[in-house]
Amino acid sequence: MSLLRVKVPASSANLGSGFDTVGVALSLYNFFDVLEILPTGQYEIDVIGEGGGDPSLLEKNGVVESYERACSEWGVEPPGLRLRTMNAIPLKRGLGSSSSAIVGGVAIANELRERPLPKEELLPLMVSMEGHPDNVVPCCLGGMVVSCWDGTDLKYVRMPPLPSDILAVVAVPAVELSTEEARRALPKHVSMGDAVYNVSRSALLAASWATGNWDNLGWAMDDRLHQPFRARLFPGGEAILDEVRRIPQCSGVAISGSGPSVLAFARQEAHRVAELMCSIFSRFGVRSRFFVLAEDAAGVTVSRNVGCSEIFRPLRKGSVFSMTFGVDSSGRCVVGEVISDRDVAKIAVLGVPDVPGVAARLFSDLAAAGVGAEMIVQSVMRGQMNDIAFIIKQSLLGEAIAICRSFASDIGAQGVTFDTEVAKVALKGEHLAGCPEIPSQMFSVLAGCRINIDMIAAASTVIACIVAAGDLEGAVGALSQAFLH
Repeated sequence: MSLLRVKVPASSANLGSGFDTVGVALSLYNFFDVLEILPTGQYEIDVIGEGGGDPSLLEKNGVVESYERACSEWGVEPPGLRLRTMNAIPLKRGLGSSSSAIVGGVAIANELRERPLPKEELLPLMVSMEGHPDNVVPCCLGGMVVSCWDGTDLKYVRMPPLPSDILAVVAVPAVELSTEEARRALPKHVSMGDAVYNVSRSALLAASWATGNWDNLGWAMDDRLHQPFRARLFPGGEAILDEVRRIPQCSGVAISGSGPSVLAFARQEAHRVAELMCSIFSRFGVRSRFFVLAEDAAGVTVSRNVGCSEIFRPLRKGSVFSMTFGVDSSGRCVVGEVISDRDVAKIAVLGVPDVPGVAARLFSDLAAAGVGAEMIVQSVMRGQMNDIAFIIKQSLLGEAIAICRSFASDIGAQGVTFDTEVAKVALKGEHLAGCPEIPSQMFSVLAGCRINIDMIAAASTVIACIVAAGDLEGAVGALSQAFLH
C-alpha cells in the first residue's frame, strides 16, 4: 500500500519560438510513491524505469532535494521517506525530467502539511527551484501554458486544449544533453532582426493556440534564438528540423526543451512523422525511440492509500554477486549456463485497437509466413489502444516489417517501429520454477552494471531478457559471475 502516489507528466518547453516562456504537458508520466514515513534524515529510495540502476539518483535525488527545500521554506522539519520512483520520462532528453522531480518533491511536502495548499500556490516555489517557468508550470497545472517570471513574481495563462486529433510525436535519441551544456551554446547577443523574428513567431504561436488556428503552427514554431545553436549539439538535429517540417503530416516541429529530443505535432499519420524522425537519427548513427503522446490536461495529481504490489527492492552493493543466486530452497544449483543471441530484432506495432482477435490475426499472419515471434508484450498505453512488441530473428526482419505494416494499415493502428540494436541474454537450467527469485536477482545484477532490461520472459528451463546490443558482453559477464560462480 502506498501512503501517497504523486503522478507527474512530462513537459516540452519552448515549442520553438517560445524560449523560456511556453511549455506543454504531455501524457508520459513519472510516479512517486511514498511507502513509509521514516525518522528525519533517513531515506530509502528505489528507482524503477528510466534511471534505474544509476547510483547517482540514490545519492542525489531531485525529488528528495525539492521535498526538503519545500519543508525548509515552510519552516517544517522534513520526516524521512521510503520512496519508490517509477520513471517513464527519459533523463536529460529535454522532456522535463528535472521539473517532474521538483514538482513531485514539492507536492509530497505539501501533502504532509497540516493544511495542504492549492497547487497554484505552489508554483512560485517550484519555479524558483527550476530557475525558469516553461517546464514547471505546465508540469504542475497541465495543458499548454504561457508564463513569465522576473525572479520574484510569476504570471501565466493556460491556453485552450489541443484538439484530440493533434498528437505530439517525440523522437528521443540515445544521447544525453544537459540543460547547462545547451545554455552554454547560446549567443550572448542577438540582432534586432532575429529578435523581431522571434517576437512575431511567439506571438503567432500564442494567438494561434488560443484561437484554434492550428495551420499556423509550422510558422509559429520557427525560431532564431536557440534552435540554430542547439541543433548542432547532437547528431541529426539540424537535419530533423529541416526535413520533418517539409512533410505534409507535420504541423510544426521544434527541439523539445533544450534537446536532444525533437517534438513534432501531427494531425494524421503520426507514425510516418515518427518513422522519419527516427530514420534521420539512424542516418547519423544514433539509435532513437519515439513516443506518440496526447496533451496532458491535469498536471500533477496526488492519490492517497493506493494499493500496489510488493516493491522490488534491489540488493545493496556488496551483495549483488551473492552465492545464493541461482540456488533453490534445498540448496541445489538450478542455473547451468548463460546463453546469448545477437540474431534478434524487436518490432512494435503501435496503437492497436484493444479488440479480441486482433493480436491473434497479427501472429497468424506472421506464422503463415514462417516468422516466429517470442517474448510478446502487450500493454495498454492510451485509452483502448495497445502497443504490441515482440522479438524475431533479425534475418526475418524485412518480411516481418512488411506483414506488420500491412496489418497496421488494415486495422488503423498508428504504425510500426523496429530496433536491430538489441540482443538476447538468458539463464538456462533445470527447475527454474522452484527458484522464483531468479528474475528479480537477474534485474539486480544487470541494474548494478547500469544495464537496462527491455523485455523479459520466463519458462521452466530458460529466463531470457532483451538488452541493448552494446551491453550484451557486459550482461553475459555479470550474469556468469553471479549465477555460475
